[in-house]
Amino acid sequence: MNKPLLMLPLLLGLTVSGCAHMPAAGSEVSRGTTGMMALKATNQDQAILAEQTAALDQMMAEIVRNSTIKHAAVGAAVGCGIAVVSSGGASSCLGAAAAGGIAGAVTGHIAGNRDVARRIELVSANALVRSIRKSNNQLGDIKTDLPNLLARQDAELKSLHGLKAAGTINADVYNARLSDIRASRAELAEALMMSSQQARTASANLRAATEQGQSGLEWHISAVDQMEREALSARSSISLL
Repeated sequence: MNKPLLMLPLLLGLTVSGCAHMPAAGSEVSRGTTGMMALKATNQDQAILAEQTAALDQMMAEIVRNSTIKHAAVGAAVGCGIAVVSSGGASSCLGAAAAGGIAGAVTGHIAGNRDVARRIELVSANALVRSIRKSNNQLGDIKTDLPNLLARQDAELKSLHGLKAAGTINADVYNARLSDIRASRAELAEALMMSSQQARTASANLRAATEQGQSGLEWHISAVDQMEREALSARSSISLL
C-alpha cells in the first residue's frame, strides 16, 4: 500500500464534510464520517489479504522444496538395491548396513545398481501432508475473504464516482484511491498466480518421483492439483480495473 495514501481517509472526510453549506444539518458531515470508516475498513481488508497471499506463496514454496527429489551419495544405501524408498525404509536399511549385516550385499549391488542407487526418497510423506494441509487452510481463508474485499472496493469506487460526478470530491482524490485499489488487486493477482505456478511445479515433482518408483503419492498429487485450480480460480475473480 502506498504510504501517501494513508492520509486519504482524512483527506476524503475533510473534502466531503468541507463542501457542506449547512454543517448543522449534519448530512454531509455524516457522509464524510461514513466514508472515512468505510475506507479504513477497506484498507484493513487489503492489508489482511496481502499478508494472506504472501503467506500462501511461502507455504507453496515449501511444498515445492519438499517435493523436489533429493540425491544421496553412494554409500551403504547402495546395498538396499533401490532407486526410491521411504524414509523409514531407508533408515532401516542403512542401519542394517552400518551394523555389518549386509556388508557383502552392499559390495554386490554396487556393480548392478550404480546408476540408480544414488537416489533416495524425495521427502517424508507426513511432512508433505502437513505442508499441503496448512496451505489448503490458508487458501480457504483467502477464498472466503477475497470476494468480500472485492465487493467492498467496488462499492467504494461506485460511491466515490458519484461524489466526483456531483463535485463533492475532486478528480485527484478519486484517481488516488482508484490507483491504490488497482495496485492492491495487481499485488493479490500476482501472488495467487505465483501460488498456482508453484503448485504446478510441485505436482510435476511428485509425478516425477512416482515415475522413478515412489508409491503412495496419489493423494498428494491430487491435493496439489486442486490447489492449483483454486488459486487460479481466485486469481480469475480479480478484475484489475
